Amino acid sequence: MKGKSIVNYLEEIRLSLEHIVNTIATALKAEIAIFDNDARLFCCTPTYLKKKGKAVHAPSIKEVLDMGSVVVNRPGEMPSCIGCRFKDNCPSTVEILSCIRMQGVTLGVVAITSFTKEGHNRISNNIAIYQDSIAEISYLIGEMVLNKTGNTISANVEKLIEGIMSMSQSPMLLCDSNGVIAGFNQHAVQMLSFCKLSVGSLINVLPEDLVKKVLKGASFHERDFVFTGYRGKLSNKIIRVDNRVIGIVIKISNIAYEDSRPESIGRIIGSTPETLKLHSMIKKLSHSPTPVLITGETGTGKELVARSIHEQGDRSAYPFVAINCAGIPETLFESELFGYEEGSFTGAKKGGKIGKMEMAQGGTLFLDELSDMPLSVQPKLLRVLQEFELERVGSTEKIPLNIRIIAATNGNLPKLIEEGKFREDLFYRIAVINLELPPLRQRKSDIIPIARNYLNRLKQRINTPAMEFSPDVVRLFEEYRWKGNIRELQNVVEYAANMAETTVIDLRDLPPKLLAEVSLKNDDTPQEEKKPDSEAAKIRELLDKYGSTLEGKKRIAEALGISLRTLYRRLDKI
Repeated sequence: MKGKSIVNYLEEIRLSLEHIVNTIATALKAEIAIFDNDARLFCCTPTYLKKKGKAVHAPSIKEVLDMGSVVVNRPGEMPSCIGCRFKDNCPSTVEILSCIRMQGVTLGVVAITSFTKEGHNRISNNIAIYQDSIAEISYLIGEMVLNKTGNTISANVEKLIEGIMSMSQSPMLLCDSNGVIAGFNQHAVQMLSFCKLSVGSLINVLPEDLVKKVLKGASFHERDFVFTGYRGKLSNKIIRVDNRVIGIVIKISNIAYEDSRPESIGRIIGSTPETLKLHSMIKKLSHSPTPVLITGETGTGKELVARSIHEQGDRSAYPFVAINCAGIPETLFESELFGYEEGSFTGAKKGGKIGKMEMAQGGTLFLDELSDMPLSVQPKLLRVLQEFELERVGSTEKIPLNIRIIAATNGNLPKLIEEGKFREDLFYRIAVINLELPPLRQRKSDIIPIARNYLNRLKQRINTPAMEFSPDVVRLFEEYRWKGNIRELQNVVEYAANMAETTVIDLRDLPPKLLAEVSLKNDDTPQEEKKPDSEAAKIRELLDKYGSTLEGKKRIAEALGISLRTLYRRLDKI
């Protein structure tokens, strides 16, 4: 530091600091200012400058330099406010200040400020999170001064931005200079669930012409746009370090869904008695707080039904948070579901982490693949469902919950209970209402409407001439068994749409595997050689007749003259 002033060190990274300050301010939905050791305003967001000007109350900065950090939650009434020109009419509603240090040397002060009542409430209710954020910002600035090249701090910037995005109440995305999505917050997952966020390209979320402008360096503030399925306003900030773009933060607000993106219940296509009954059940269950267990074969649309129940009810204005019980390692499951406190285990994130259950406050928690939930976590989930309060990992503080549980599985829970792999008391707590979805083969007249609907949706995002199915394809679709149900049908339609060279999808456009299965079924092998086990065939026939609900299985067992338990064992062998 010898021979060079503190201000000179900050000046060397001014441009990078200004970009990062404005980016973080957008993500935090707050204003940010940086001061040097002499209480001079070094840089800030435009709103901060407009509201408070360049003159700074030096005693307030000195207090931070002496104490390391300060929270001003009663502007104008605190000791450090004495003598300030804003004492009796401070525009700030709340302020958090922290020292900027580099290797033990104090460089200045960074402040997070809000000038609105909403901002005061948001920051005050999440004070620990904002304090952690400002500590990270202070550390980042120190690292930027220490390493002028910025080569080693890009990852720190991205990590900080991702952490801050998680606090935003709007969908937020972080992408690189090529438009590849590097991160997004939970609100983006929930409100843009119909977009392919995980695929990694901004053009899956925003209009291509707008994406090109953003990638060329354009900055927008609440720019109106219309995209497939929804409209909204876009604000973006470009993050530069040493004049090099290392990322772009995008916030989407004022989202309104177009008619082309119907509610989930509108995407449950069909007019068979089974489908109409399902629509009726969704509407009956939507306003109830009672847990629902959705069962059925894979690909029958269990998450779509869960979302429909959520969207039709009083909780639709609050989050729908889905967690795949099969996709999380057992060692991480508890912390993912319940959250954790800082220092609760090795590798725990600084400041802790909110769990999926807390994310769903006021709304719905959807537990997909319930049968794969680790046995060790089940008693804790049962306790939460009984008391509707949770404790984060590493904490004894009880957090009240207001959520509805909807679960789904294609597993055999009664069998898992018999095997000691699933708790019976948890089953009865969740399966208060069991909604069993019929397989596609039991609603044959819905197959073509579903296929046509999906083809129309595909045409909005892929370049295909296909508009209809030939009579041969229609016949094949109606006769095929569809073991993968709607998901398998959609995969076949998407494959055919990509292969089609004319407006009509013909047999030659279908997947070879599907055609091979149909050909094998219709070959010239003597019937007695390709006939499956007679009892298995009989069970399949009865399943088609009575359905796979618990009541249907009881009738099948009665028709076969066997116990329900024996039927379950034989079903596993089919």
